[in-house]
Amino acid sequence: MQWEPFLSSEQLRVAAELARAGTRSDPTRPGSWLVLSHTLAKLGKFDEAIACLDAAIDRLPPTAELHLRLGEMLRAQNRLEEALPQAERALAIAPGEPRATQLYLDLLALLGRYEKLDRDALAVFAAKSAHLMNLHTRSLGPAKTIEMCDSLLAENPGHVTARFWKAVSLAQLGRAEEARRLISIERLVEMRELPAPSGYADSGSFQAALACEIQANPTLGGDQKGKSSREGLQTRVLRQPGAGAVDALLSQFQQAVDAYEARLVAAGDEFASTRPRRARLDAWAMVCGATSRQVSHVHSSGWLSGVYYVAAPRPNGANAYRGPLVMGGGVAEPPWGTREIEPVPGRLVLFPSYVPHQALPTGVDGARISVAFDVVDAA
Repeated sequence: MQWEPFLSSEQLRVAAELARAGTRSDPTRPGSWLVLSHTLAKLGKFDEAIACLDAAIDRLPPTAELHLRLGEMLRAQNRLEEALPQAERALAIAPGEPRATQLYLDLLALLGRYEKLDRDALAVFAAKSAHLMNLHTRSLGPAKTIEMCDSLLAENPGHVTARFWKAVSLAQLGRAEEARRLISIERLVEMRELPAPSGYADSGSFQAALACEIQANPTLGGDQKGKSSREGLQTRVLRQPGAGAVDALLSQFQQAVDAYEARLVAAGDEFASTRPRRARLDAWAMVCGATSRQVSHVHSSGWLSGVYYVAAPRPNGANAYRGPLVMGGGVAEPPWGTREIEPVPGRLVLFPSYVPHQALPTGVDGARISVAFDVVDAA
C-alpha cells in the first residue's frame, strides 16, 4: 500500500494564492473558483471558502458544480438547511446528476424529511451512503438485505456498510457463525502502545504537546448532525501550521498501519485483500467531557480505522482510565461478542472500519482527548 503524501500548510497556502490569482485573471472559469474553495477548506478557512463559492455563483452563468460544491461545503459545516437549496439548484441545472442526487437524499435523511425521499432513488444510492443504506435496510428485512449486500460485495469486497449490514442481518436470522466470520473482533482488532517520537523527552511530554495543539485548534467545534459524537468537540481540520506533535503522530499512524498490513498479508488474511493500493489518512481529534459519548457506528469511507488516546481521566485512587471504547457494541446480542478497551494515554487501537464501536462516557471530570483516523482509498 502506497501513501499519498501530506501537503504542508505552506504548500496549501501557495496553492490558494495561485488559485486566487486564477480567479482574478479569468473570473469566468468555474474551475478556478472550485480549486480556490477546495484549498481554502483544506486550510480550515471555511467561511472564506463558502464566500468564494457564493461570489462565483453570483458572477457566472448557472453551474451545477458550483451549487453542488457549495452544498457539500455547507453540509460539512453542519449548515444543513442552507445546503439543501444548493442541492436542489444543482439538480435543477443537471437533473439526475449522481453527486447532487446523493447530496439531496442525504440532506433529506439528516433533516428527517423522510416523506420527500424517493424510494427508487433511495435504493439506487443506498450503496453510496451509510445514512441512506441505514434507511433502506429497514424496508428490506434481513434476507433481502443480505441479497443486496452480496451484490455490493461482489462488485467491491471492501464495501464497509455492506459488510456491516450483512453481518447484522445474518445475526438477525440466527446465522451466528457466518456473522462471526464477517466481524472477527479477536483476530482483527489490534492494540499497541506508541513510543514518544524523536525530539520528545518521553511519552508524557509528547502527549502534553499533542493535547495543547488539539485544544488550540481553531476548527475544534461541537457536534455535527449525522455524526456519532454526542456532547463532544471535534476538529474539522486536524493539521494546523506549527502543529509538530500532530504531524509526528500521523507519521506514527502510517508506520503502525504498514505493520498491521504486513502481518495480515503474511498470514494470508482475507481482509488484507480488500486494502487500497494507494491510501491517505483522514484524521481528526476529539475532546470529550464527563457526559460525552459516541453512539455505535462504523466508518463507511475507510478500510482500516484507528484511535489514539492522548489523555483520559482517572479518578483519585482508581486503577483504570474511564470512558472505554467498546468494540462490537451497539447491536442487540451480537454473536461476535464485545470487547471493552481502556483509553490508556499512548495506546493506539486499530480495527477494520466495518466493525461497530462506541465510546462510553467517563462520568468524571477531566478531558478524554483522542485522535481518530481512517485509511481511505486515494486512487
